[in-house]
Amino acid sequence: MRTVLTVVAGVLALLCIGGVATALVWYNRASTPDRSTPDVAVINYLQATLVAREPERAKLFTCDGAVPSVDEFAADVAGREQELGVSFSINIEDVVVTETVSSDATVIAVIRRGATIDGVHQSLADTWQFDLKDRDGWRVCAGARIS
Repeated sequence: MRTVLTVVAGVLALLCIGGVATALVWYNRASTPDRSTPDVAVINYLQATLVAREPERAKLFTCDGAVPSVDEFAADVAGREQELGVSFSINIEDVVVTETVSSDATVIAVIRRGATIDGVHQSLADTWQFDLKDRDGWRVCAGARIS
């Protein structure tokens, strides 16, 4: 009887250890930001900054924690929303990697914001250029509106 209990206890201990290890691997994969390619890093950065409005999450996709021009754009959008009493929908479109050299890349993206104001749907689109560096995954270092 003692041997059976020892074997059962050993099997249960192994199952628990295996379950904890599996949970840690899944958690790590789920919580690690996807910076696998320059275009994916830009999309995730813009989603965190402009759509979800999570500055702490956005920092996971940047070189130095902030991209001032994009932060100013986000503040401008928030100000216009408050001024007009509407909520803008933000779409990131036409994301294209235009240049990749070693650990540097350039990405062009269109940021479209739209809202219904006085019953009329209105939309504005701006083209942006982002400079990225590969630092343990691609990170946005600079951004500028180009049109």
